[in-house]
Amino acid sequence: MSEAKIIEGPDDVLAPENVLSQEGVSAQGVVPPAENNPVQDEVPIQEGAPVREDLPVLEEVPAQERGSTQESLPTEESGRVPEGGSGEERTVESAAKLDMGFLALDGNRIPNLGVHVSWPGGEIRCRTDANGHLPSIIQAPADAELTICVQRFNQTYKEIGKCRMPASHGVLTICSPNFVLDTSTQKHDGTPGNAESRIPTAEAQDLGDLESIGEESKQTQAQSPQASDPASVPDAQSSAQQTAPKTAVVREQLPAMKEQVNRADARAKQASTKPPQNISGKTGAKPKLETGRDENGNPLAVVAQKTIDWWNSWRLPTFNLWGGPEGVTDGGTKPTTPVRVDAEMLAKVKALLEFAKEQTEYRYADKEGTVVVLDSMAKGAFKHQKGEKKARESLGLCYTYVKVALTRSKIVDGVLACKKVDSKQSDADHRAMQESASKAGPALIAKGFADVTREVPDARWAAAGDVIVYEWTDTTWETRKRNNPTKPNHGHIDIRDYEFYISDFISPEPLYRPNWIAYQNIRIYRKVYDLLPTLRIRAFLCCLREFECQAEREDSKRYQMLNRALPTTGSKRFSDYATHPWATVPEDLRGKATAAGAYQILYSTWKEIVDKKLIESGSFSPQDQDRIAVMKIEDRGVLHLIRAGKIQEALNYKTPRGVLSLPSEWTSLPGGSENENRRTADGKLMDVSYFSTLFDKYLEQEKQKAE
Repeated sequence: MSEAKIIEGPDDVLAPENVLSQEGVSAQGVVPPAENNPVQDEVPIQEGAPVREDLPVLEEVPAQERGSTQESLPTEESGRVPEGGSGEERTVESAAKLDMGFLALDGNRIPNLGVHVSWPGGEIRCRTDANGHLPSIIQAPADAELTICVQRFNQTYKEIGKCRMPASHGVLTICSPNFVLDTSTQKHDGTPGNAESRIPTAEAQDLGDLESIGEESKQTQAQSPQASDPASVPDAQSSAQQTAPKTAVVREQLPAMKEQVNRADARAKQASTKPPQNISGKTGAKPKLETGRDENGNPLAVVAQKTIDWWNSWRLPTFNLWGGPEGVTDGGTKPTTPVRVDAEMLAKVKALLEFAKEQTEYRYADKEGTVVVLDSMAKGAFKHQKGEKKARESLGLCYTYVKVALTRSKIVDGVLACKKVDSKQSDADHRAMQESASKAGPALIAKGFADVTREVPDARWAAAGDVIVYEWTDTTWETRKRNNPTKPNHGHIDIRDYEFYISDFISPEPLYRPNWIAYQNIRIYRKVYDLLPTLRIRAFLCCLREFECQAEREDSKRYQMLNRALPTTGSKRFSDYATHPWATVPEDLRGKATAAGAYQILYSTWKEIVDKKLIESGSFSPQDQDRIAVMKIEDRGVLHLIRAGKIQEALNYKTPRGVLSLPSEWTSLPGGSENENRRTADGKLMDVSYFSTLFDKYLEQEKQKAE
């Protein structure tokens, strides 16, 4: 009996003939390695969505329309003159266009793969053609954020990453860390054999066109160029109970080595000084299994041939597609080794937040400054004591307090913004970066932070330990310039806590948040962090959707629900996320019952948030529905409790008037007017105890997704 088995990978995101499970995309034309990009969360609207039977299997896109692989890969921002050109930006093509292709781990194209690409106000859903290509995307506006999802075997969709629509013609190649092989079932017992001898072993020529750099890499090459990654030598092995046959399980196995070589170091010590030489003209061949028995008589399936990448090197193709040891992306460099939230990192986050909180009770003077404060700490001459001021009192010295906290907690070496980020930074820009919190971004990146703004819905969702940088809006700036017309846009900076925002003060009651309408261009930077508060938010939203839309069991469809039918369609469902569904209905037909979506958000609520520009796109997408729900939770004064895992306390929180806060917003919640007679499918009360149990279940699921 023939079966499809997966060569190891982080997720089971499957296509009918191959596998795609890449966790990130890059607007530079290639997907970075999976370990450098955390798995994205499920796409709410697509999760559980059925396969459309009318999905077309597209014909091959002609080369003249698609552009050749070698000539079309962008080397600079699409549509711009590279460095060394005229020095002026000019548009190469007038229309935005993106060609997208999908490759499996073995370098072969992935045909017939269901793909969903969406952007604010639009989407396409189709299948790849025989060459793994999608039709050119021309509908999306330039610089729009594209969300890319692929279809699993179980017909649900998984978000694999995001990218920006290029200004002219761009090419995006998405590479999977998985591929599929056909295996067969065999009985466990058998005659001993030597199938292991067919497992490929390392040879000197396996480097291909790559070159070893550094003294340590000589030892690495002599042992095995594959030592840098334990997934480089695929083979398959199966085992079964002696009483019954069992399906062969495909896995990957390292060749024998005398000593381990650090994975990241080995990979970084192989580089190429020339472009890849093997990017076209390669004959695709699906890896084949050779079957046999091992020395114990167990059935063993082996992939005998070596998978060669674009540099003719026997390594995973996803490791070399961009040609350098570090992937430079918008907002800084990605680390060359995986960033793990382990006990050591959590200890750093705890140390940072504990000192930052303690520091809010110190009263630094303007004349002290960051360097003076740190110098006094280093010399044992620090005179400040807790209680000099209330923690919720602001001194207008947010930047100083954050700089001190980052250095004192050893998150950064030296002082933030003390030196220029590079030789090209002008004196004026450096001075502005030193004086204004709003200009701190480049300084943070220079100290090892990454700009994760595009990965986080907004600052409410930021991880504990993230640093948030704000600009004043023009209105706020004009107000602050009344007494000083030359005052720069200093903005604000703070550190996200498990509950609060910390700078020279802790965000005050009753909402424990910044004054959002006073800020713009809010950016989030990350170095040491704990995602647990974010995961708690997501788990709480899962519970809220279940209470608000209990009649719909399929979670993704809850984002399309209406409290009453639209008079224009007669349906209690909507499918266009470009705006709130009641925004298109004439006012005289609208009425007050305009609740819509997974959280039954009123049209008036959505409009107020859009008018305040708290939602930039003005859409009603699942992502924006999530964001609005969190904004309302924050307005009800309990977001900090949810981030801290104090769920029962959040549900029971009362306003100063003694009214339950959350059930006043969502009446389906425990204590709400619609909750009294609400029951689960098996007749259980949907009370606080049930909500807490449900939250624990969803939190475990969110933790598994984040691993």
